[in-house]
Amino acid sequence: MNPRSRKRGIAWGAALLAVGLAAGTATATASPVSPPSRVGGERHTVTLITGDRVVVAGQSLLSVTPGRDRDGITFYRFLRDGRLHVIPRDAARPLAEGKLDLRLFDVTGLVDAGYDDAKRDTVPLIITGDQPQAGGVQVTRALPTIGSVAARTAKSETAGTYQALVNDPGVKKIWLDGIRKPSLDRSVAQIGTPTAWQAGYTGKGVKVAVLDSGVDQTHPDLAGREVLERNFSEDPDTSDLVGHGTHVAATVASAGVKYRGVAPDAQILDGKVCSLDCAESWIVDGMQWAADQGADVINMSLGGTDTPEVDPLEQAIETLSARTGTLFVVAAGNSGAPETLSSPASADAALAVGAVNRDDSIADFSSRGPRVGDGAPRPDITAPGVDIVAAKSSTGRIGTPVGDKYVAVSGTSMATPHVAGAAALIAQQHPDWNGAQIKATLMASAKNNPALTAFDQGTGRVDLTKAITTTVTADPPSLALGLHKWPHDDDTPSGKEFAIRNAGAAPVTLDLTIDAKGPGSAPVPAGVFTVSPATVTVPAGGEAKATVTADPRAATADGAYSGTVVASGGDVRLRVPVGLNREVESYDVTFEFVDAAGRPAVDYFALVIGLDDGRSVILSGDVGKATTRLPIGEYMVVTEVLTDGTKSAVLPMPSLRVGRDTTSVVADARKAKPISITFPDPKAEPAFGDLLLGRSRNGTLVAGIGGLYAGSFGNVSIGHLGPELPAEDFSMMVNTHATGTPVGTTPVTYRFAWAEHGKVPTGFVRAPAKRELAEVRSEFAPGPDGKRYAFAGYPMLAFPSGGGLGGFSLDTAVTAPGRSLDYTTAAPDVRWAWSLGQFRGEAIEAQLDTPMRTHQPGRTYRERFNRPVFGPGLPASPYPYLSRTGDLVDFFVPLFGDRDGHLGRSVTSSARTRLLRNGTVVGETAEPAGGQFAVPPGAAEFRVETETVRAPGVSEFSTAVSGAWTFRSDTVPGDRYAPLPLTAVRFTPALDANGAAPAGRVLRVPLVVEQQQGAANGRVDRVRVEVSFDDGKTWSTVPVIGRTAFVRNPATTGYASLRVKGSDRNGNTFEQTVIRAYKIG
Repeated sequence: MNPRSRKRGIAWGAALLAVGLAAGTATATASPVSPPSRVGGERHTVTLITGDRVVVAGQSLLSVTPGRDRDGITFYRFLRDGRLHVIPRDAARPLAEGKLDLRLFDVTGLVDAGYDDAKRDTVPLIITGDQPQAGGVQVTRALPTIGSVAARTAKSETAGTYQALVNDPGVKKIWLDGIRKPSLDRSVAQIGTPTAWQAGYTGKGVKVAVLDSGVDQTHPDLAGREVLERNFSEDPDTSDLVGHGTHVAATVASAGVKYRGVAPDAQILDGKVCSLDCAESWIVDGMQWAADQGADVINMSLGGTDTPEVDPLEQAIETLSARTGTLFVVAAGNSGAPETLSSPASADAALAVGAVNRDDSIADFSSRGPRVGDGAPRPDITAPGVDIVAAKSSTGRIGTPVGDKYVAVSGTSMATPHVAGAAALIAQQHPDWNGAQIKATLMASAKNNPALTAFDQGTGRVDLTKAITTTVTADPPSLALGLHKWPHDDDTPSGKEFAIRNAGAAPVTLDLTIDAKGPGSAPVPAGVFTVSPATVTVPAGGEAKATVTADPRAATADGAYSGTVVASGGDVRLRVPVGLNREVESYDVTFEFVDAAGRPAVDYFALVIGLDDGRSVILSGDVGKATTRLPIGEYMVVTEVLTDGTKSAVLPMPSLRVGRDTTSVVADARKAKPISITFPDPKAEPAFGDLLLGRSRNGTLVAGIGGLYAGSFGNVSIGHLGPELPAEDFSMMVNTHATGTPVGTTPVTYRFAWAEHGKVPTGFVRAPAKRELAEVRSEFAPGPDGKRYAFAGYPMLAFPSGGGLGGFSLDTAVTAPGRSLDYTTAAPDVRWAWSLGQFRGEAIEAQLDTPMRTHQPGRTYRERFNRPVFGPGLPASPYPYLSRTGDLVDFFVPLFGDRDGHLGRSVTSSARTRLLRNGTVVGETAEPAGGQFAVPPGAAEFRVETETVRAPGVSEFSTAVSGAWTFRSDTVPGDRYAPLPLTAVRFTPALDANGAAPAGRVLRVPLVVEQQQGAANGRVDRVRVEVSFDDGKTWSTVPVIGRTAFVRNPATTGYASLRVKGSDRNGNTFEQTVIRAYKIG
């Protein structure tokens, strides 16, 4: 077992938004709360291991449907690092106790991994412990190295399987079989490889396993290098369809003349553990295989998010390293920030590799330490990882082409094979050494960059010139001096011993000193780190012991301290990284839960969200009490206390300031009062009740918490904990929808939402009369037969300081053609967005959304949906459609908006979006008018192009849409975004109810010019409009007078396609094409 100090319970960082839900059999949908660029992707349905089904679009949770026999279950959701998590309440305790993997509820991650219902009908698992006894579990492969099995359970059976696994005492942990991502002319010379070659070390006789996406052994540079291969993925063979593995293998062992690998005579073992992604069970199986085949070095240029616990890949490295002596060389990751080292580079036995530029400065993307959980110094070493040129797989897709057979790629994935190749040379030089000895030598000989800390670089950049002559090493090669809890007045020094070993023929005398840096690279006071003795003499072939001591009492600041023991004498300069975590001011906070009868609550839930540091904690404890340790600061808390399993008291605490005087919270259900909403129609059937609470700071929304209850609020009561806040800092919304009595064939829906500010009310009772409501009458133009249509009205809680949160909506069944009648409250701080969805079965095919609307009591409002022409549009939005943040360009344009200017989306059968900078492609996605593109810094001319084809059967109109826009842009300073020039033109002809215009007549086509708000757009004076009557094969120009085009339709029936081109006065251009814009005849 990895000796890392692990945290008990669940504590997560970077909670951007947290929302709790409780749902029964009714399905509700939630409005988007993220920018269109994040929400614009297609909807995905994901069945969780619990059997509950959620529907998401980007970061937005759209609906929750409990699994079989799970009516009334409560759900909670939050966003962490942009990833949406949905957690059923009955999973909270096993999550907090460590029996469940949080990734099982990371809906964003499940979609990214291809684990959504459209792509997979099973949930893949790694189960640690005894052979699972659950009947719905199918074991797919044994993983004896880690005492586990890979398994899967059918999504149709997950509800029962989940309960059986969680209740099985022989099952220690249920992991998601998750996905890891595959994370050289000048670079080889940079690390001193020519010197090693001249000394005769080329990797001859050494086996290096490349666990990656496969290796293209037909490439001339790799001819004869591969001696064994095996496919662990679900691909039919070991072909490298990505190009990652071939590039890595060539960096290790290319025999090419110009792009020679570090160890050109090494033997490559090709273990294909990745397709486009890398399942963890494939990786573990591949690690076992490579070790069994006698690999001296195993390169793993892949990784994923690390947590304080020991995950299956970390455990496999520890076990196999100890058993076989193999050295695992692992990429540190590409997150580029402190405490982002990826797993399994985080394993003690791994040699974790960061990336540097050609001048040995740290690469911006290279992940830094310390390690999560215990503050250990990581990475261990660095190597070149920027614009590395190596072999291109004949079927690969990554990298910037360099000629026909090579590509340039950047990443710690590229740095790692430099170190693996270096390890192979040392293994050739010392065939009797194990992996730990090779690791110690490479770390001892690395070239230190004095401008960097041990958390950036470990001991420095790998240096083969020195490594092949190094005889003095350290064991262990780095030291973690642990977490010292606050307060520090009772701290005691902690020390760790290490050995300095001398493999040379003569003794060496070394002076031992400490080079250390504090939080933020600040100077370290004397006495924080000491090493003794001050001088050691290490005999030839022997060792000497030294002890590093950390005394946190000598420090003046809290946080992570990195240091290095420097042992110097003669030509020896050995560096041993050390790490210390001096805990910031923190307290054990006790939460007490009292039910409505005054008893310690048996059933409760609490979610704590940090407003200062972004952490999220799910509490788990004994009857009526739970304790968690929290740093000083402000938190938002939601608690729920159940009485007798039926009565629910929701007691939010918008502000918990943890400090010396606040270390306990009491959630007493007796302080809550009922929620009661009465509709003016006595026959109305409530669908759900929705609570939404949000915290703002300095005008910025920082957290939100809420609850959704099937069948209205029922036995739900509400009350406030903690101090009242200023209105601009806290807002909440009470939202409930009900099905009313139809008017003829027109469905009637009541949609009520009220806003409160500053404080959660103690109870909430409302009974609005119909005269106090706004009336919204909506009409829907015809759509394809055989489809299902649903209409929703989403409330948006508007904050006094700006921004807001979207609530849930009842999907009302409608027809197209058809109508809907909705009655809404007219609260001043609640706005409404209306949405029409077209479904094929349960899958949505098309969607039309209005901008946010403000309603007044007693007024009637009319909306019209689904009228052609469908095409690009820029409806009013608080979020940019085209923007730049730093050197990241973000693009999303809805391509299927209707005649009335609604934002429109559609499923497509093909799509492509690409961005060009000064005529060169810098990025491409398979999304319709969507993508984020990293671009080189500085000003340039840009062109964004998009094209998409609607999926068959979705609509007879706008079967294909394309567009292109040009603009000029420069780097945007800071972290703000700048909207960029963008123009869209909507075609708005008057057509009949079926979207047709008369044959043989001239049709007036009014043009509506829309431009991105806040951008440097120029006025559009003239446009050119063209028409095609053969689906875009041929085009002809039509007259344009002012803002109206005149199209003479032919005498025959068919379809007309439209194209518009133009520019604004600032030189920004636009071009849009809509195939089958309207019918003729």
